[in-house]
Amino acid sequence: MTNQTQITTGTAIIYASLDQLYLHDLNPRQEVAQEAIETLAESIKTCGLLQNLGGLQDDSGKVGIVAGGRRLRALAFLAETDPAQESVTSIPVLLAKDAEQAELWANAENTARADLDPADEIRAYGRMAKSNASADDIASAFGVTVAHVKGRLKLSDLPEAALDALKAKSINLTVAQKLTTADDEKLIFEVLRLIDEGQITNTGQIDGVLHPKAVKSTDRRATFVGVEAYEAAGGKVSRDLFSEDVFFENRDILDEVFALRLREAADKVMKEAGWAWVMPHDESYLGWHVMDEHKFERVYPVEGVLSDDLTERYDELAELAEGDVLNEAGQAELDSLQAVLDGAFTEAQRAIAGCVVHVGNNGQLEVTGGLIKAADKKAAIEAGILAKSHHGGSGEKTPKNPYSQKLQADLEAIKLASLQNAMLDQPDLLLDLLTFQLSGMTGFRDVLDISLGTPCNAPSTETGFDVDKRLSKPSSCPEDRWGVDLIKAFAAFKKKGKKHRDAELARQLAKLLTGGDEVFAAVLADKCNAGIRKVWTPTTENLFKRISGVMMDGIYCDLLDLAPTDERAKAFSKKKKADKAEALENLFSDPTTQKLLGVTEAQKARIDAWLPDYFA
Repeated sequence: MTNQTQITTGTAIIYASLDQLYLHDLNPRQEVAQEAIETLAESIKTCGLLQNLGGLQDDSGKVGIVAGGRRLRALAFLAETDPAQESVTSIPVLLAKDAEQAELWANAENTARADLDPADEIRAYGRMAKSNASADDIASAFGVTVAHVKGRLKLSDLPEAALDALKAKSINLTVAQKLTTADDEKLIFEVLRLIDEGQITNTGQIDGVLHPKAVKSTDRRATFVGVEAYEAAGGKVSRDLFSEDVFFENRDILDEVFALRLREAADKVMKEAGWAWVMPHDESYLGWHVMDEHKFERVYPVEGVLSDDLTERYDELAELAEGDVLNEAGQAELDSLQAVLDGAFTEAQRAIAGCVVHVGNNGQLEVTGGLIKAADKKAAIEAGILAKSHHGGSGEKTPKNPYSQKLQADLEAIKLASLQNAMLDQPDLLLDLLTFQLSGMTGFRDVLDISLGTPCNAPSTETGFDVDKRLSKPSSCPEDRWGVDLIKAFAAFKKKGKKHRDAELARQLAKLLTGGDEVFAAVLADKCNAGIRKVWTPTTENLFKRISGVMMDGIYCDLLDLAPTDERAKAFSKKKKADKAEALENLFSDPTTQKLLGVTEAQKARIDAWLPDYFA
């Protein structure tokens, strides 16, 4: 031992040369393949010794290595092949205080070894790969799987700034993996900046920055067209090496191929189904606005009729299907009988009617047939086509009210509450109304519920609903209602003064207000400056989850001035209904969301004033 490596008793780290070290009998790795030793030596040469050895001092003063036998052999190999390596002249060794501790280290090293930090691991693997080490070699050197090494090597080409962020835990491995999809290093730095500023909070936003003009393969257009047809047209594709994500980088080319394929599909439908005409529609759904714009009338398939025997068979199969015990052949038979009941369009209907074809959010072609153009309506009626439609009459289908009965009741309550809320500060007007009604001049219409009822002024959910507390405060009633001393009670009431009387009168009259009828209620609302949005804000709970996804699409586009073909509008329309509701609630209530969406002052004013068309 040299003076610099004098060993003291107890656990300590020393720095020794190779001639001071040997493989101890306690070391469990007495036999190691030469190839593994050489690979590990290359790792140490490239990355340095990443973990110290563990040893036990013997009576001669030398140190037997009980943990790190492969590393010791690799260092010895380095000393033979590259004596100038500093790694072999000053080797860190942790000394055990006794043989018992040394044996514990020898047995526990493999299970107790700490994993490298992912950033350090990526850099180490990258350096070894650049020195021509294969993934198999690296895996052998570090005791990991080849698949693990290949995954890390995919990350080794990231800029140092990205690996520094990974090391500092500013980003995680999932984000780092996303960064590998970027074609331009500048975009990676932009993502890191936005993350650092807190403007990126999910991986979907990262995709938007790294691929600003791209469309994912899950987009309905990409699914419908397919990678092969898109690439054949000259489109470029990027793939996420760590997931199944594929990015169609050339949106213009995708749109061109999509339009061509949709036209071809429309022509095929027209030819095979025999419609009088066909119209391709490039949106993801056939909304009411399309029907309204083209003034389409609609006819329906003529229902089929089953014989008594087939009807009995249909009921039998349907019962089995309901019990989930119907086999494949039975399901096919049931489907064929159902097709008969559903009916089919007649040749006469197809001769004058047409269809609209579009691609749904799932990327599948959808056909809406039986549409009569406005110019053909007269001819259809003369031919008896509309009269023979599924619904009879002119073929017009009464639209379903998009607002449920319960939601309608809630909206009416909110509307009344907004009027009562404003009337709280109009005691003179309330007294005028009271006198007006008591005079009998209102006929059979009550402006106030002077029977002391409680006209409903609260929706079933109070989420987003906030009225003056005077409307919700209960009346002061004594515990013993039958034992009230009216003389004393009235004296106590009078003692509170005129101001209290007027305030209480205004409160109670406001709670009894019904408004009479729609026209008069509107006049009152104007007089007292009532406003529904003063007491109510649309939320997921009170509105959005209770209306259709199509209605939410329209609200989103209207508020943000988006055309249906705008990419943001299309992205919104692809969301699940619950996600749409949450996004709309954030648009109404979250300033950060409004900022990220670039909401203008005019749009903000429109959002703050927006009301469901139910109130129109």
